[in-house]
Amino acid sequence: MARAHIVWFGTVVEFSHPEATQLSATVGSGAAAAGVLTAALGGMGITGPAAVISGIATALLTLGSAALNQCNSKNQRGIYLYVLWVGVPWCRHR
Repeated sequence: MARAHIVWFGTVVEFSHPEATQLSATVGSGAAAAGVLTAALGGMGITGPAAVISGIATALLTLGSAALNQCNSKNQRGIYLYVLWVGVPWCRHR
């Protein structure tokens, strides 16, 4: 089970290798679903803000999944996910 630690700059969540793999797959599935939504909106001729937001969500979820995979692939022991109070979250391998 993932463990969270509150620190002065935010929260550090520690994931084991299987948990990090599952998290990455789940985020990747969300990216695929958002991509299908983007394609469906485009197919229906909807090209306004909804399609743009869906496209941006697809890109961000895909980037997040790739980043988690990259962090977890270093030594296959899991990751630390740093969620800052202000700023972009980042990760590193355990």
